[in-house]
Amino acid sequence: MGDGLFRGLKLRVSPFFFLSLLLYTLFGGLFGYLVAFAAVSLHEMGHYVIARIAGARSMRVCLMPYGATLAIEGETNHFGAILLAGPLTNLVLVSFALSVSWILPESYGLLKGFIKINLIIATVNLLPAYPLDGGRLLRLIVKGRGVELFTEVFPVLPGSLALFLSFRYDNLSLFFFSLFLFSYCLESALKRVNRRRGSDPLYTLLRNDEEGRIKPARVKLSDGGSCRLSPFAVTELCLKYPRDEAIEEILKKEKIRSGKRYK
Repeated sequence: MGDGLFRGLKLRVSPFFFLSLLLYTLFGGLFGYLVAFAAVSLHEMGHYVIARIAGARSMRVCLMPYGATLAIEGETNHFGAILLAGPLTNLVLVSFALSVSWILPESYGLLKGFIKINLIIATVNLLPAYPLDGGRLLRLIVKGRGVELFTEVFPVLPGSLALFLSFRYDNLSLFFFSLFLFSYCLESALKRVNRRRGSDPLYTLLRNDEEGRIKPARVKLSDGGSCRLSPFAVTELCLKYPRDEAIEEILKKEKIRSGKRYK
């Protein structure tokens, strides 16, 4: 996207983004949706700017029905500061809007919605739910499988509440937000394991999760069965054998069969 601040930034637009625009145009509330979208986009911009300062050089932005998401490709430093930058950006925007309202009281009517949506975005993103900023921060501060499971399951609670309220009050924003949380619950469960075929080269087993750890792998074998490899097993095999050799050939040498879990 050119040189300077946006170099290395990839942009993707979800087809659901255009669907949401159409729905809001047909059923009303387009202006409010655009205000909310702008607030979420500024939230992601806060993440982006701090990530660039922290040394990230390749990032991907996806425009979604509820706003935008930012994914950092590769490793970066000061991840906690990057996570906090989003909610803090919304709070700074609230402070700025309140200051303008204090100086020009007649502007409060125009800025009230903007203030409200930024407060909501900052609060929601600090919930201990993965992949929201609060859930990621909790994982960063407190290590352990129990915390990971908690942050993955917790989104079901606000997601269910948002879904109920969306039907109760005919609110499209809450409906899209609930879909966002549920989709990430499902995506997180599916992406927890690196799924490979036996014919794939060994190096394809080396895939990291967002916390930088090697994922466990499930390998589909030619006999129709599969076997599970722990992160330790993946590391051990990659150190022991040539990385371009087929996974299934290596598993045969190790006498690992279908239905087995190699720890």
